[in-house]
Amino acid sequence: MEVIIRPAQVSDAQGLCDLYSQPKAQRETLQLPNSSPKLWIDRLSNIPTGVYSYVAEVDGKIVGNIGFQQNQRPRNQHMASFGMGVHDDFSGLGIGSRLLETVIELADNWLNVHRIHIEAHCDNERAIALYKKFGFEIEGEAKDNSFRDGEFVNTYYLARIRPSK
Repeated sequence: MEVIIRPAQVSDAQGLCDLYSQPKAQRETLQLPNSSPKLWIDRLSNIPTGVYSYVAEVDGKIVGNIGFQQNQRPRNQHMASFGMGVHDDFSGLGIGSRLLETVIELADNWLNVHRIHIEAHCDNERAIALYKKFGFEIEGEAKDNSFRDGEFVNTYYLARIRPSK
């Protein structure tokens, strides 16, 4: 399976709608169900400074997405965060790793980002294992921090501090 990681384009709007309409992708991200292509067209047409969006593509199909945001405040420009989703049919096939590698390489070698942080649902074991594989550590737990499937759930705060060279 050839996976292409590339910057997201406005023409990816429908593919992103399809990705985030998947049950697991809805459950484990902060995207709302049934998003419209217009929402994604607007997002991709107006990407703010410091935001980088990538997609993973297999045979012309969008199978993953990562949005990476570097803080623009002068005293916090060394920090960034991200959100990521993988199409349910491609979960566990290394798509998340490829997307995360892309933004870590950008952060470490081009943006001088020292700290990357993410929140993950405490029961999302696959995502937590992925983040730990890339050096993220759990820094804390937020009670009732996210709302999904009609109930509040806890999230972990995870962060990766760039290793010294």
